[in-house]
Amino acid sequence: MLNEVGPGFSSVESDFQHGIGFSGDLSVSRTIGSHFELGLGIGFYNLSSTDDSVMVPDLAAFQEARHSAFTIDYYPTVPIEYKTTAIAPSLFVRYYIKKFTSSERDQQLFQPYIELGAGLNIHSPELIYSDTTYMNNPKPEELPSVWIPTPNTEEYEPPYQSTEQAMQFSLGIGSKFALPNGLTLNLAAEVSGVSTEFLDGTPNPIADEVSSGLVTRVMLGVAIPIHTGRSGKGNQYFPWAP
Repeated sequence: MLNEVGPGFSSVESDFQHGIGFSGDLSVSRTIGSHFELGLGIGFYNLSSTDDSVMVPDLAAFQEARHSAFTIDYYPTVPIEYKTTAIAPSLFVRYYIKKFTSSERDQQLFQPYIELGAGLNIHSPELIYSDTTYMNNPKPEELPSVWIPTPNTEEYEPPYQSTEQAMQFSLGIGSKFALPNGLTLNLAAEVSGVSTEFLDGTPNPIADEVSSGLVTRVMLGVAIPIHTGRSGKGNQYFPWAP
């Protein structure tokens, strides 16, 4: 996760230091004409924080009482972190700088492109105590989570563990590199805007305004041709490029 932004892409101060996560993609696509490629894909990634000194009272949502979950006075003095998993199905279009045909594309060692994408981001954010050994009788089904103690009871309510949905828009650049047997190596970089403030598990200080989380990814993969595009009608272009 890169950061959160408000209206006009104004930067929003984050509660956490964002760490490096893992991501994977699977897609299928079809080239159109000699420069464009249209496809469907699904991405998977996880996000987390790296700062081991943030506690609940340090959160802006707690200080401004933005949510009822943060309006009580007592929380254990134990550092917290966030962990978020996401699945993002999307539709994308690529524009290749170089013109390609079925006979020429296999010979193009370097095939740079620009990519635009849009889809739905289904994410599950979670706040986690970094140490739960101090808890006397923790409920296993509620681990891990940042618990909200209910006064005069042994009940706890973990905030922000539900699965959320938000629109996601992406912009990327990349290139394919020719490999033997028609395969291509794909190297790409992408930045996505997800229309939510909960990618890091907490509301931000401008919760009453529109905000988005920015996620950057660097990806390396292999494209396998499903169809060569050669036909008796003399089809000129290479139609399938997953």
